Amino acid sequence: MQSNNWRVGILFSETGVTGAIERTQRAATMLAIEEINRAGGVRGRPIEPVSYDPRSTPGLYRDLATKLCDEDRVRIVFGCHMSSSRKAVLPVVESREALLFYPTLYEGFEYSRHCIYTGAAPNQNSLQLVDFLTTHYGKRVFLVGSNYVYPYESNRIISDLFLDAGGQVLDELYVPLHLRDEHLDKIITRVRQAQPDVIYSTIVGDGIIPFYTAFHEAGFDAEKIPIASQSTSEADVARMRLEVAKGHITAAPFFATLDTPRAREFADAFASRFGKDMPLTAPAEAAYFQVYLYAAALELSNSDRLTELLPALYEVEYHAPQGPVKIDRRTNHTHLWPRVAKVDEHGHYEIVLDPSMRVAPDPFMLEYRLEAAAPASTSSEQGDRTCRFPY
Repeated sequence: MQSNNWRVGILFSETGVTGAIERTQRAATMLAIEEINRAGGVRGRPIEPVSYDPRSTPGLYRDLATKLCDEDRVRIVFGCHMSSSRKAVLPVVESREALLFYPTLYEGFEYSRHCIYTGAAPNQNSLQLVDFLTTHYGKRVFLVGSNYVYPYESNRIISDLFLDAGGQVLDELYVPLHLRDEHLDKIITRVRQAQPDVIYSTIVGDGIIPFYTAFHEAGFDAEKIPIASQSTSEADVARMRLEVAKGHITAAPFFATLDTPRAREFADAFASRFGKDMPLTAPAEAAYFQVYLYAAALELSNSDRLTELLPALYEVEYHAPQGPVKIDRRTNHTHLWPRVAKVDEHGHYEIVLDPSMRVAPDPFMLEYRLEAAAPASTSSEQGDRTCRFPY
């Protein structure tokens, strides 16, 4: 029997190498769905989630996306974290006229009509991070990453940005997702040989904690040589000893410590629903607001078919916890609010750079242009529609 609900698929891992961060994304997705349904759903119809655990395995993301589209009859999928999982799912949604909402920072240089990218593109985090690092620490960088597509492409961009700033790339090293002691020893040896001003890490998932721990135990001082990593979030810092995490740096549009009424409201709702032990991360915030963008577009179009929903997505704006966000119709990426933060003595990300500027997405790094922040109240002047949902 055909459901009268707005049925959506959810593909976030609860287990596996990226389970810790993806659990925060799944939780935020469910929170948004619950809030919207409590407010009456969309046009009187609730959103119905159909959720599976891909266990951090790209092939399983592909298989479960196929199941969602073919058996569960969903047209919308919220999910994926690693770029390898996104690339596994894209052919499925593209061949079935479905739409993937992808809420994770990534390496850029991609467009699909069937994907809405709500995480940061390189011009919305890497530019700001490199500017901060070269200003405050130095221009000699050591690159290390996990052995898959995001680290290779992200490190290529970071290399170019350091070189553009007059810097130097001292070394570049890739290690397996499942780190062993021999891999950690190799990283530490190469760092000692290079003697960089800063380390840029694209190690992801469960390898993050042992890497940071080995770095600290090798005697390196994060105040002098920090690890800068956009793939390290509150979910990872929460699993580190305080002395291991303190002093390291990241860049993202949202942090749990962002002190605005909207951010505090979101943090309180998240903690109330999932407890204070569930970390609140930038990928979780993107997972949250993308559901609201979907719901606002759905209300406008009254259809979850790609041909009707996609044009509506370009017309709505949502006051997300990070600030007002909207989808760029040229790229399917999101206008976001970049910030840089450093782990403080309490194990929290302290925001150390907040330009208070909304940055238009430039996933192919063509313009590097900042867009002046505009209050949500001016959205109608820009041709955007505001959504009826709270916040």
